[in-house]
Amino acid sequence: MNNIKPIKKIAVIHDLCGVGKAALTNVIPILSVMGYEVCPIPTMLLSTHTGGFGKPSIIKTGSYLKEVTKHYKEIGLEFHGILIGYLGDKSLIEDVLCFVKEFKKDNTKVILDPIFADNGKYYSNFDYNYMNSIRKLIEISDVITPNYTEACYLSLENYIDNPKDNDIKGILDKISNIGCRNIVITSMVENDINKISTLLYEDGSIEKFATDKLEKSYPGTGDIFVSVLFGYLLKYENLSMATEKAVNFVFNVIKESNKYDYESKHGVLLEPSLKELL
Repeated sequence: MNNIKPIKKIAVIHDLCGVGKAALTNVIPILSVMGYEVCPIPTMLLSTHTGGFGKPSIIKTGSYLKEVTKHYKEIGLEFHGILIGYLGDKSLIEDVLCFVKEFKKDNTKVILDPIFADNGKYYSNFDYNYMNSIRKLIEISDVITPNYTEACYLSLENYIDNPKDNDIKGILDKISNIGCRNIVITSMVENDINKISTLLYEDGSIEKFATDKLEKSYPGTGDIFVSVLFGYLLKYENLSMATEKAVNFVFNVIKESNKYDYESKHGVLLEPSLKELL
């Protein structure tokens, strides 16, 4: 009888949208194609994502994460990775901390996508208190992937347009001092308005990955980015390579989606590009 290597499990704590490619509907197919068993733990259920479909129907999952933690502990589950995405409620942060404390072993990596602000302001229903609670999750994360606005807030610095290199380095140093030495800042605007970049801060040094800025944008690309990055990081344990792969995949999937005439609120056409990850 052949010895079959078990598929590695990744717990994904994120929201679930019925319509519109975002959150778990992006994370699950990407990590599955990359060879992982995705164990979704929804923080809330939405009829659609919140960008362009009107007010969605929303059901919060309440104590579900606590009950999941208890059950998974009882049956002895182990996770190769834990991905923390949209929580939406400050009360869940303590539950996430308990989950990570229970299941983070020496070989378990944790990645955090904070998701609470962009373009110099908080998303609706988020504020300083929520952000300050999110800072607790930085301490237990191996990698975090804030956008530039979120990085400013997490470092307790004011958001400024056109930051200089020293400004960015200071922001990254302050976040690192909280407890996570590996930070990937997404959606950095370049002096060249036709470019957009991603910054990797790894053990104090900064590496930049720049691509052309495409005219059309879509919701859910941050979820795609963090999923691809995490998949490659767990497979090869090389954060620089994983970041570059994620940057290129997001660029390619947007470029492919731009070939079609449809409303961008539905998200990118992910499925045709999944073969790139095989």
